[in-house]
Amino acid sequence: MLEKKNDTILARWLSGDIDPEERQRLEASENYGDYQRIVRGMERFQKPSYDGEALREKIQTQIDSPNNGRTISLRPWYYGAAASILLLCSLAFFFRDVEHSTLPGQQLAISLPDGSQMRLNANTQIKRSRFFWSRDKKVELLQGEAYFEVRKGAGFEVSTPQGSVQVLGTKFNVRSRQGHFEVACYQGKVRFTQLGSTQGTLLERGQRVSGADGTLRSGTMENPTPPWMHGESIFDNAPLKVVLLELEAQYGVSIQTSDIDMEERYTGGFVHGNLERALTTVMLPMGIQYQLGPGGTTILLSPRD
Repeated sequence: MLEKKNDTILARWLSGDIDPEERQRLEASENYGDYQRIVRGMERFQKPSYDGEALREKIQTQIDSPNNGRTISLRPWYYGAAASILLLCSLAFFFRDVEHSTLPGQQLAISLPDGSQMRLNANTQIKRSRFFWSRDKKVELLQGEAYFEVRKGAGFEVSTPQGSVQVLGTKFNVRSRQGHFEVACYQGKVRFTQLGSTQGTLLERGQRVSGADGTLRSGTMENPTPPWMHGESIFDNAPLKVVLLELEAQYGVSIQTSDIDMEERYTGGFVHGNLERALTTVMLPMGIQYQLGPGGTTILLSPRD
């Protein structure tokens, strides 16, 4: 790792003003590959073409004009400042987080720099650092649901608004929608730590935890992979609110309720790709009637007579 006192070495390397000893240390550092990718990306940006001599003549003509009451002095340091600003803006662009998202009913598979895999469920937003992944293997699940297959190695973390999941090498699923969350372990071990807590919950294969508003419920599952990856959403003693959120995510609809107990528990599931069938399999056993609104994008729920 480069010493902190040499914090200008990257800038001097980019400008070509670096001695052989410093170059050798830089090329031997663990981040050199990331630096090279940054430069390759910056090379894809092309500065707008212009005729420098014509520009200077135009400015000089304005300066010499008798109608111009101001004097403009062009100093060489302006060019250096402009180049520095361009460099900083380019670096800022490339150091921004990488963000991925899916639309209702859509899934997305993503490969991470270390070979780990993640697959996003419908209506999901996630982000991670663009560079230096080997030192900061952290994914932020802003909302939605994602399945992870993490390669063994340095610590891997998934953060959510409700807490974080730490792993070393495993397969697990995380869901976080409007304050409701679930963490399920499909292989290896994971540790879930709620936001504001110092005591984590260790999960092994086949175990899960779920909750909302600070509560935590433990449970188990038998499926080898999350059912949503195979076109179905399954629930075990879940609040109706969670089921409706998933219906909205999969079908891109807005569900409005009237005199419905959102905390009533539901065990069962619904298929993806057929809204009418999904609504029937959920609402019928719950004693709820539904009505499609104009355009089929709104669903009105009410107790069955």
